[in-house]
Amino acid sequence: MPDNELPGFLIIGLIFVVADGQVLYRGARRFLTAPDAREGSGSVAWMVVTVFHLAAIGMLALLAVVAPDWSGSTAAFVGRLGVFLLLMAVAHVLTLSVLARRREDDVAVGTRRRKRADDDAEPVREPTVTPVPGQEGRTPRVSPDLGDQGPYRA
Repeated sequence: MPDNELPGFLIIGLIFVVADGQVLYRGARRFLTAPDAREGSGSVAWMVVTVFHLAAIGMLALLAVVAPDWSGSTAAFVGRLGVFLLLMAVAHVLTLSVLARRREDDVAVGTRRRKRADDDAEPVREPTVTPVPGQEGRTPRVSPDLGDQGPYRA
C-alpha cells in the first residue's frame, strides 16, 4: 500500500472499529442486564467488547500490510476496505454469539435460583385435608384400625 493510502485506510478502519464497538457495548449492557437490574453486566460487556476491539484492530493492521502489490488505485483501496468490513462483520457476529451464550447462562442460573427460592419457601399453613366435623386443629386424629382395634400397625 503506498504511503499516501495507508493513513487514510487506517483512519477509516479505526472509525469503523470504534463505532461498531460502541454499538456492541451499549447493546450488550442492555442485553445482559437481568430483570432484577443487578450490577456486573457492564463489566462482562466491556470485556467482550475489548476482545472485539483488539481482534478488529489486529485485522485492520494485518490487512494494511498484506499483499502490497494489491494497491495503488482507488479500486484496490475500496476492495481492501470491503474485505475489512466483511471480516469485521464476522467478528461482530462472533461477539454477538458470545453475548447470547452469556445471556443463556444467566437465564439458566436465574431459573435455578428462582426454583430454589420457591423450594425454600415456607410450607402452607392451611390443612391439607378438611377435618372431621367436631375435630379441632390442623392435624386430625387418625381413627383406629377396624381389624386390630388400635392404631395402624405394620
